[in-house]
Amino acid sequence: MPPLRLLDRLKQYLRRNDRTLDAAYVYAPGDSVVEDYAAFSQTPLEQVCAHIADFHRINAADWHKLEGRSFAERAAEFYEASDNFIYGILSANPQPQSVIDKLNRFNPKIVQAVKAHRGRRFFEFGGGAGVFCEIAARMGKDVYYMELPGLAFQFASWRFRKLGLHVTTLEAKAGSIRVPGRYDIVYTDAVLEHLPPALQMEATGALGAAVDDKGLLVFLVDLGGPTAEDPMHHEVDIVALHRRLADTGLDCEDGLNTFCSLWRRL
Repeated sequence: MPPLRLLDRLKQYLRRNDRTLDAAYVYAPGDSVVEDYAAFSQTPLEQVCAHIADFHRINAADWHKLEGRSFAERAAEFYEASDNFIYGILSANPQPQSVIDKLNRFNPKIVQAVKAHRGRRFFEFGGGAGVFCEIAARMGKDVYYMELPGLAFQFASWRFRKLGLHVTTLEAKAGSIRVPGRYDIVYTDAVLEHLPPALQMEATGALGAAVDDKGLLVFLVDLGGPTAEDPMHHEVDIVALHRRLADTGLDCEDGLNTFCSLWRRL
């Protein structure tokens, strides 16, 4: 087996031991986020489901079409202008309960900690389709959603309005990390691996600094690195990122130096 392919296999093995093995998507009645995307995009549900099941191949092909540009230029166009990246987001977030079930497999303390926290201000960095923002809003939190401009941002905003949820939407800027204000709960899931190492460190520092007194940070990162399926990913030094969080004055409550961690400002 060629060395690069063997490395891809090893990275996929490590990622799957840190998270869960992703199976091809199969639609189930009640997958409300998928149904909503079909309505939002005016695309037949069967076609949306087929794209979700094939999102790895579709996204890798879109990424390779942008060869010849710098990584930063490719990333900015891919995440902000792609019509297909949304299918990977939908694969991981077909309905709110599936997101809760996923988090409970990772660590049952996550959803419990967010729900039990007395603070109301909740901020998600890289909110994707906004499904965990929906969950937090239904817990009674004052929700702030941040995402790059593009299809995911438009869909999440449409869906918040459809559901009658009051969520403040904030546009992020490619290549620049800014977290406005401080929050009782800061949440990020599968975002940092899409940033180059320098921006990973900058974003981690900004997220840590955004946690208010007695606040909570939920910090989830895919550690698989770039593979044939996910060529747009970067390597992640989770030890360095967790050290950066500690430098902001946070204490790790659970999951130190793993892909899934909880932090508090005491």
